[in-house]
Amino acid sequence: MRHAKPGEVNYDAIDAFTAAHVAAGVIMAMSGVKASTALALAVGWELVEPVLKTEVPGLFPHARIDSSVNKLTDTAAVMVGWWGAKRLSRGR
Repeated sequence: MRHAKPGEVNYDAIDAFTAAHVAAGVIMAMSGVKASTALALAVGWELVEPVLKTEVPGLFPHARIDSSVNKLTDTAAVMVGWWGAKRLSRGR
């Protein structure tokens, strides 16, 4: 599987799946997952994802390997979702 190129999904920092990563963070926070666990899961996913895209590309609508910037943003998006959900749940 090849890496995403400029203009393709999975290349830019923010793409069609950024909201899904934020949502994952919200779901984890609402489920009582600790921040450290949410971060570990987000990083773990970003490490496993390229292997899955190579081995079973049919599982993904865009099986191109994420750029480094996209991986970092995806991880940050999970934590933004987690943090935002925690803040809102505390009424802040």
